[in-house]
Amino acid sequence: MGERIVISAVGVSVEIDMAELDEAVREQVAEAWRDARLPDGRHVDVTVPVAASDDTERTLSNLSTQVTLAALAHRKGDLWMLHAAGLADERGHVVVLAAPSGTGKTTAARHLSARYAYVSDETVGVDSQGGIVAYRKPLSVIQPDRVHKEQIPPSQFEGGEWPQKALRLSALAVLERDPAAPEQPEVTPLTTAEALEALGPQSSYLCDLRDGLHLLEALLRATGGAVRIRYREASSLDDAIASLLDREPPFAPVVPTYEAPAPDRVTDAGERLYRGAVVDAMELPDDGRIAVLQRSSSGGRLSVLDGIAPAIWRAANGATFDELVTAVTDAIGAPPEGADAADLVRVAADELRTSGMLAGEPCWRLDPRVAWTDGDDRTVVLGLADPQAQPLALERSAHAVWQVLSSKGAVTQGELLREVAEAFDVEPAEIEGDVVDLLEGLRVKRVVEYC
Repeated sequence: MGERIVISAVGVSVEIDMAELDEAVREQVAEAWRDARLPDGRHVDVTVPVAASDDTERTLSNLSTQVTLAALAHRKGDLWMLHAAGLADERGHVVVLAAPSGTGKTTAARHLSARYAYVSDETVGVDSQGGIVAYRKPLSVIQPDRVHKEQIPPSQFEGGEWPQKALRLSALAVLERDPAAPEQPEVTPLTTAEALEALGPQSSYLCDLRDGLHLLEALLRATGGAVRIRYREASSLDDAIASLLDREPPFAPVVPTYEAPAPDRVTDAGERLYRGAVVDAMELPDDGRIAVLQRSSSGGRLSVLDGIAPAIWRAANGATFDELVTAVTDAIGAPPEGADAADLVRVAADELRTSGMLAGEPCWRLDPRVAWTDGDDRTVVLGLADPQAQPLALERSAHAVWQVLSSKGAVTQGELLREVAEAFDVEPAEIEGDVVDLLEGLRVKRVVEYC
């Protein structure tokens, strides 16, 4: 057995470096990953070294996690990567089964693999056109007499033939295992808001996915919407999964764009409110609520605004507080008897400011329809929304502005000024006028936008 093998993980060529392992453990690693193996000599994207250990089961279990994390980091921004199981039929139709860890997802995948081809029990990659990228890692199976999950190659259980056609997304389902569920699973359609709230926490690097909420909504719409499957035992899932696989996969989902009105350029005194530094935001088609995606210390946070918050959000494009109150009462009417509209708006606006969804200054992000390439001190940018657009060369301070925007995803104007000023060892006030003029010019060219 050689010191290295190369496997495919959500389209990433991962080299597993086994140089520190003895021959017997290398053979166990190769056996566990046999269904994800790539031919020798393939280009390697990422190398994962395996540290020697006196506990082989722990080594194999840890390796599964290390490979997954390395592959996800490499594909961030390229795919919607769902913590989910995936099964494919002979037509290449794929059903994706999302659920938190430890809630029966692998058990369901193991049972259904007797009938269908195993796509993954860990992460399923979905591209913007509904194409599926497989991750045929070992199944991580809990055994009652073992501390670590056993790593078993899927072909040991797999009964379905691997499809000869390209894999396409047919349906998205949220699994809910419940001992009190009826004998036959309950399949319930989810609204867009319910689907986003369920699938968002199961998505890796969602904040790095360009126009992520809009992409998720388009894929949900193109596949007929997500469902929740409440079931008692995995053995009862066959009919429900067969029905979902009969949905025709999408071929060209149209990703809608959300145009944020430009905030007023404020020159007079007084506090004004703007939408905060959010990565993406979207009006939900079901009920007029608004989904908001923010970057957080744990990766990302998805919130759904309801009550009077959507009206505040829509009006917060440089509005004064009095203008917010007027906008809210115009949108939803006068408050109940005995309640004061200004008090209600103040409480809701304070909550939105505390959560970072409102700010006292404009916030900026890249337009989702932009491409760019970086050099050492130069960035070349092309706006894709305008077919007549010409490449823009950004140098020195303009290059620094772009670096902050592309690394942050979304940023307040003040933070942007501070970071650029620090790079050039000047005070933010010295560059504020020039930077704001630059941002406005880039916004007109549709390569940056207000949040």
